[in-house]
Amino acid sequence: MSEVCKSLIDDYITGILEVADLEDALAGIFGDTPSSHINAQKHLQKLFESDRIDSNGFSEISHLISRVNIKATIQNNPDSAVISGADHSNLDDDKTLILTDITDLTDLTEDGSSDKTVLVRAEFTHEATTDTSAVKQLGDETSIIRTKVVEKPHKSKKFDNLGPGVTLKDRFVLLEKLGQGGMGIVFKAKDLLKVEAQDKNPYVAIKVLTDAFKKYSGSFIALQREASKAQKLAHPNIATVYDFDRDEDTVFMTMEYLQGKPLNQLIKEVLKKPLKKDHALHIIDELCSGLSYAHEKLLVHSDFKPGNCFLLNDGHVKLLDFGIARASTQTDEERENTMFDPAKLSAVTPAYATPEMFAGMNPDPRDDIYGLACVSYQLLAGGKHPYNKVASPKIKELGIKPKAIKGLNRRQQRTLMKALSVVREDRISTVKKFADGMRLQKSHAKSILLVTLFLVTIAVGVGYQPYLDFQSEQALFDKIRSIKQGDKALMIETIWSLDQQIPEHQKILSVGLRREIITFYRDRIRSVFRPKEGLYDYPEALNLLSQAEKHYPDSVALSTIKDQVKEQKDRLMSSLVSLYKRYYNNMKLTKTANGEDLTTVLPLIRRVDPDHYLLKDKKLANLYLSEAEKLISNRKYKEASNYIITGLKLFPKESRLLSLSKQINAPTQN
Repeated sequence: MSEVCKSLIDDYITGILEVADLEDALAGIFGDTPSSHINAQKHLQKLFESDRIDSNGFSEISHLISRVNIKATIQNNPDSAVISGADHSNLDDDKTLILTDITDLTDLTEDGSSDKTVLVRAEFTHEATTDTSAVKQLGDETSIIRTKVVEKPHKSKKFDNLGPGVTLKDRFVLLEKLGQGGMGIVFKAKDLLKVEAQDKNPYVAIKVLTDAFKKYSGSFIALQREASKAQKLAHPNIATVYDFDRDEDTVFMTMEYLQGKPLNQLIKEVLKKPLKKDHALHIIDELCSGLSYAHEKLLVHSDFKPGNCFLLNDGHVKLLDFGIARASTQTDEERENTMFDPAKLSAVTPAYATPEMFAGMNPDPRDDIYGLACVSYQLLAGGKHPYNKVASPKIKELGIKPKAIKGLNRRQQRTLMKALSVVREDRISTVKKFADGMRLQKSHAKSILLVTLFLVTIAVGVGYQPYLDFQSEQALFDKIRSIKQGDKALMIETIWSLDQQIPEHQKILSVGLRREIITFYRDRIRSVFRPKEGLYDYPEALNLLSQAEKHYPDSVALSTIKDQVKEQKDRLMSSLVSLYKRYYNNMKLTKTANGEDLTTVLPLIRRVDPDHYLLKDKKLANLYLSEAEKLISNRKYKEASNYIITGLKLFPKESRLLSLSKQINAPTQN
């Protein structure tokens, strides 16, 4: 049915189908197959992302699909009280994401409570409210949550069903839902202003207040403050926030759209395959860089956890969600003039919060350092939490102590353990000290030797020949500048000739164009091996990786790409081997009309892995031979010939098939 939906939408866009005919046709499909509307909306998104339809067309057809689906749902379920539109919450494993707060952070615990941000205390008093109370259990301790709830929650008059297809401020078209937390829902959106300006990357992430959070009278100010604080944090390791806005009752902020995965997802993966120490230390160093900058701006994150850290596809890391961040120093006058105080929203994530945070004490940079140390430990210890995710108020009582991590030197062990202290006064005081303690120190003797060699080189060159000719050196820098400004032809020419350069020139180019060269190889790899798009040349992908690693053997980005490609290859081969076994057992040996046979699978296996054991399987060659012999004995020469020809295509050097082919030629020619 999904193909029929796609065809109908395509026909309508090209003018073959009238709107009434499209509506009638979709109504029949949605009535028979209720889930078809999801495929219809997904197809519409692809059309919009590929610029085959504009925003008006997207909105028109999306609303039509939703309207038809609602009618079909009412007819199929007349007693149903809730009618849902298109559901885009199920994301593919390879889907690129940006998550400022998410609900699925179960990680290592069964119920996931230790990784979810929970309210310890919430009080808002800016509007007339009705008091309610609730009790939240954390281990054996109980905390009272006093919430001031507005009697009538805010609901958008304009966007009752906020989701894909909706356009905010006549500018931001929502494409898909990326994540949801207690405070907001995050969508991927297309910025029509960027489209008009022909920006190559018109996508942004939009965080919209949830209806649940709108119940709190300070919600509007809370999101505004988050945007305001984040806008002040201009750092490569902190996600960029663009603006804060509203469309009638819908309040939202726009952020950069990131491609990669949150660290909580990475930590799940390292449980099966631990990170290399250098890779983990690189991530930790970038987390420290972003957090140290925020602390310099006197801003404490107050909810540092893996879900609020994001690993980009290029290997860099960004901090997310300063939603409940608070100033670490504040005068009495500032407190009196603040309409919304995040301290009244004491939200904590149990596995990463300090005892002081549970107690609602004033924010301190050392609170973030504790969360940072927990995340660092997980990255270095194969995903294991230092305290098995026990909430910090219980750690001292239970006498739990983190185990030392293999591979770290004494200085690193001491730094990590000090940062993990549940007593604030015993904890490392600054992120800079933590970062310095975790970094690998270069050998002092080695540094002296390198300096000596450099001085000797310069001394020998003085009055004889400069280390690098000035003019050729200047030409290299001019070339680097041109490539960085977008000269693609020059970039390709430079990369392919890099091995032919003298070592000194090669070094300058590889350092100056590191990001561009790694990105070039990444794109080349994707152009030859991307199974979901029918690209299966894994050997060539490995060849390209090898070329890139020759220039950057220490690149974390290349290491990440290599792991991703290997993982895709393993998944693909698992599927192909499974298909092989099914077709083999069902005797699908020759070409079929639908392509479900071994003649389709084996060539793919050969493209992905030319040395795979199945390509040398004598059992299959014998099977083609025996089937052909059976048919010949029954005088079915044409069918036998089909088996022989197919077998020889797969096993061209199989002598018995070649011999049988010569024998069968005589009777088929007579």
